[in-house]
Amino acid sequence: MIGGLLAGAGSQVTLVGREPHMSAIARDGLEVSGVFGTVHVHVPTATDLGLLDEPFDLALVTVKSHATEEVAATLARWRSRPRGVVSLQNGLGNVEALGRALGAERVLGARVIFGAVLAAPGRAVVTVNAQPVAIGPPGRPASPDLAQAAERLAALLAGAGIPAEPVADIEPVLWEKVLYNCGLNPLGALHGLSYGEVASTPGLRAELDRAIEEGFRVAQAAGVNLSWPDAQGYLRHFHARLLPPTAAHHSSMRQDLEAGRKTEIDAINGAIVRAGARLGIATPVHAELVRAVRAAEARGQDPGRG
Repeated sequence: MIGGLLAGAGSQVTLVGREPHMSAIARDGLEVSGVFGTVHVHVPTATDLGLLDEPFDLALVTVKSHATEEVAATLARWRSRPRGVVSLQNGLGNVEALGRALGAERVLGARVIFGAVLAAPGRAVVTVNAQPVAIGPPGRPASPDLAQAAERLAALLAGAGIPAEPVADIEPVLWEKVLYNCGLNPLGALHGLSYGEVASTPGLRAELDRAIEEGFRVAQAAGVNLSWPDAQGYLRHFHARLLPPTAAHHSSMRQDLEAGRKTEIDAINGAIVRAGARLGIATPVHAELVRAVRAAEARGQDPGRG
């Protein structure tokens, strides 16, 4: 979706992905539609990141979190490393993994809080959007070059019709996204429900709120500079501002379970469990969600059917 809209606005883009998606784009072009507008573009494609070794300005990393280490290692082997690398991913730890392999001075993080689906090979549909894409360096004073790169990318995305803004520190924004995902994604995946259905089901609503409260306590203990003084403040913001525009969305975690794929549970709920253990914060709700999703992965069955 991001590559298609950037290309439609005039940027030179190469898309790297899996079959049959890439073959369809090479043959018929890429169609992007939905809440950010509609474009149909023809762009170069590749299926093997390791075979690309060109002087790209930016590499936008959109893989699942469990593939980040592999992508980072591949980019690090290029003769001409991309001048900037941006993680547009769910969960925690992706920016750090890219920084270890490529140099922290060239890596930005981004919070993405819109929903998109692949309607068919070569066709992406943006279904919902809660807030602008936020782009910035992670948890440290940014170099002028890195700060300017965040500003340039935000301007490029905005010019392509994708609401975006630069931020001075992406770390608290990524944690806020994890708080948004940590209950909705696993509960929606396990019960075959949309975000709105999770929040409107009494028993699940209580579990959703408990998951967010646990995650908020862990973030506070980690010293993350969140915008709310307590979990209740974030919950009010979550239910009033973030959830309504995305209520009809079905999480990528649900889509992964239904397709028999590995989910991002370890980078979302698992990351909260690990951080809680380091900080002495109990996280029983998240531990149970990790257990349940891993069990569903092992079964490899559609959770909406049984």
